[in-house]
Amino acid sequence: MEISEQTILRDADWTAQEVIFAVLAGAWVLLLHGAVPFLMTPTLGQAIWASGFAQSFANGGLLDIRAHDFGIPLPAAIAFGLSGALPMGWLIRLGLHPADAYAGVFALWLMIAFCSAYLICRSLGTVRSLSILGAAAWMGMPIVWAHANYSMLSLGIGLLPFYFLAALRLFRLEMAVNRVSAASLYVLAALISIFMDGYTFVMFAVGSSILLGYSLLSEGAKRQDLWTKALPVHIASFFLAYIAFAAYIGRYTYEQSPIDFFRGWGLDLSFALVPTKGMYWLLDKSGLSAARSDALYFGDASVWRTTFALPTIAVALWAWWQAGKRCNLSMCFLIVALIAFYMALGPSLKIDSVKPEEIRTAHPGQQSALMPAQLAIAPTGNAWISETLPGFKSMRASYRWSALGIFALWMVIVIWSGSSDRRYKLPAVALTLIALLNIPNLPERFRSLADNRMQFLQIDTDLVEKLRQTVKQNETVAFVPWQNDFIVNYLAPKIGFRAFNIGGDKNLADAQTQWPSDMQALGGQLDDSKVSHIVRLLALQKTDAVIVPYFHTLWSAHLWPCLDQTKAKLTESLKEEWSDIPDFYCPDQRKAALHSTIQKIEASPYLSVSDDDLFATIRLRPEYQRESGHDLLLKTILSHTPFPIEFGTALPDIGFILSEGWNTPEADHVWSQSVAKLALPVPDACDVRKCLTTLHFSIFGASPQRPVMIELESQTKSGDWKKAMSVTKQDGNELSVPLSTEMAYQEIKISIPDATSPAILMGTADDRTLGMALIRADLTFAN
Repeated sequence: MEISEQTILRDADWTAQEVIFAVLAGAWVLLLHGAVPFLMTPTLGQAIWASGFAQSFANGGLLDIRAHDFGIPLPAAIAFGLSGALPMGWLIRLGLHPADAYAGVFALWLMIAFCSAYLICRSLGTVRSLSILGAAAWMGMPIVWAHANYSMLSLGIGLLPFYFLAALRLFRLEMAVNRVSAASLYVLAALISIFMDGYTFVMFAVGSSILLGYSLLSEGAKRQDLWTKALPVHIASFFLAYIAFAAYIGRYTYEQSPIDFFRGWGLDLSFALVPTKGMYWLLDKSGLSAARSDALYFGDASVWRTTFALPTIAVALWAWWQAGKRCNLSMCFLIVALIAFYMALGPSLKIDSVKPEEIRTAHPGQQSALMPAQLAIAPTGNAWISETLPGFKSMRASYRWSALGIFALWMVIVIWSGSSDRRYKLPAVALTLIALLNIPNLPERFRSLADNRMQFLQIDTDLVEKLRQTVKQNETVAFVPWQNDFIVNYLAPKIGFRAFNIGGDKNLADAQTQWPSDMQALGGQLDDSKVSHIVRLLALQKTDAVIVPYFHTLWSAHLWPCLDQTKAKLTESLKEEWSDIPDFYCPDQRKAALHSTIQKIEASPYLSVSDDDLFATIRLRPEYQRESGHDLLLKTILSHTPFPIEFGTALPDIGFILSEGWNTPEADHVWSQSVAKLALPVPDACDVRKCLTTLHFSIFGASPQRPVMIELESQTKSGDWKKAMSVTKQDGNELSVPLSTEMAYQEIKISIPDATSPAILMGTADDRTLGMALIRADLTFAN
């Protein structure tokens, strides 16, 4: 079949019935996806996460595409979804609430996807009404709408017709009346794709490469143009898109996941052939659905909820049999589908593969989401592809390849629709059947979509307004303990403060590398041992306030504020799923659990606490907040540290004494890195007698055969003191440092240029840089 621009242009006059049908189909698509501003929001958690970036963009310059409000100190690039977040920021500038800006951007891209699907149908010879039906059938695929909880991934999948429309225009040259236009559209599609979602970018690259290769083999008359014009544009488009994305996020790749992840999130063939209960209206009513949960199956709910495709598979195979002999394009997309589903399987074949009883008991739910190879039926042979090939290595949720497979099957059906000799009645029946079988339970879905917007606005009322009364604009804030803090993405730019915290696992990993050591230490459980890090974070002026949230900074962004107190109307199955999430407590429960720790913080002579039902705010006491407050606080703390000072985990406020450049304290010593600073108190007795502190220490790796040079220096009001010495033994070393009578405390800088690690020196697994092991500091008086 030849693709012709004239196919789109023929029958140029729309009938009234066709216009009404198109409007109704478009409205149906928006309602199905919840992309209706002021009424619905497609999802909640990912909407909050993405809205944070959009709000931050709106707070900055017109072309600002990095967040400056969270994930500090460095500006944060959104890990995926810039193609959605950037126009969201523009809508927020125009005054839309972020929930409605999110829905509005979804509506924009969904309509582009819908129109692209329609244009593909028309370009392949399908009549207008059937083209509208075909586009609606694609937009109604569960692989598209059931991925709404994954934000821009849903849009990326929905936009596959847009991406392949660009490919068809470029490769099937009858459409490319204006080849500059075709090339420009292709470059634009590649850029939109990579900045929308990495998964669909790789799918676009693979699928379009197969289409180009097939065209080179089958289209002899066009081969010269394909080699000289289409191929260079194809290569340049994906190369430029990749370079642009790498430059934006500041890296060329992310860490690869273990192959057991690919296996756990691989497509189980039963998921594609048997629908999941609670997802499809007609199929649930007919009793054909199967109940599934992560208690039994590997991966997560997205693997079995989004991949049902039996109606599409059955119709596509019939369509290929009918149209394949007359259209080589049909065979091309069948090949794309086969390759995509092969990759979707992941490294192992699974057919209703469930977790063994012992794994379910020992590691329930998501604790056993990864799948060991020995539990699969057989290897598929594609593990080496996922482990070695660029792009493929990033496709860790293997099942998502099925999106390309389902799209390719839809293309086979569309090709058949355009070439059918039966005046389109059979294709119309087939597409209608596909659309009907994919319809979810509409009352429940519409209620859920409306609840998303309701909860988004409730977060504003319950939380944003309270935080505004506690935190001032432009203040630096740390939420502790930190985790994957989705909701902070939204709170920081909405209120106007700056936060270390950030949501998104990739963004979090990048931000952590730049955090102060005390902020890094405040992950995990919050208990009494973390109080000193909170004091230091505030005292060293790294942050103005520390917030201890009683809401869950990850899961409360998905269900506000918790399961027992949400106003969202949940089905019994959803309630069961939410109840399986560990540590997702309601604010009052979390507050009760942290009561003793908050009391410990309140008892600190340096801190003040303002406690609320949703969070506690911790600041320095007023006398320590002045410009000279840090010096006063350090003097106060060190004045309560008497000599001899024994360095180890039992030393109170050790973080203030070891100001920077130290490894984690151990029981009776602490190792410095190659450069470290130490702050020691100067007792009042030193006002009348000359004092010295004698440091007792070890030097890692020092020996007569390996002498280690150490340098100590200290600045005082009366002058600088320096001392350099070569140490030839590891243990039993000591050195005296004069203390200045003019200061309440004295800083000492320690340098060991040859400091190394046990990994380098002895071949152990310990890669810490070890210089001086400080054991004790004594106070002595000069004669």
